[in-house]
Amino acid sequence: MANKNSTKEMTSKFDKLEKFEGQDFRRWQKKMHFLLTTLKMVYVLSTPIPEILEDGNLEQIRKRSKWENDNYICLGHILNGMCDALFDIYQNVETAKVLWDTLEAKYMAEDSSSKKFLDNLLNMI
Repeated sequence: MANKNSTKEMTSKFDKLEKFEGQDFRRWQKKMHFLLTTLKMVYVLSTPIPEILEDGNLEQIRKRSKWENDNYICLGHILNGMCDALFDIYQNVETAKVLWDTLEAKYMAEDSSSKKFLDNLLNMI
């Protein structure tokens, strides 16, 4: 019961996190990673979907089912943490990992170039 309450509490606090609008990706990413870690589903960002062998046993099926469920919830949390415009762009991505990697590739590069621009600007002053 305590675990259910802590999950509810964390989910309610999630609503208070600022939506990602395309700026300050690293900050948003760290907050989102913390949330997903707290919910015990961050593993889907680094673990491929478990395979079910031809003679798949119940344990393999359970692992795959858990991963699929956690991926769905993880993907939903990441998308929910975005502004509507970004949600509309990324809503059809199939897995949380693909979404996470796509956001990282796009916005880490933008954060880096913005930081370089600001550093150069400050050096000129």
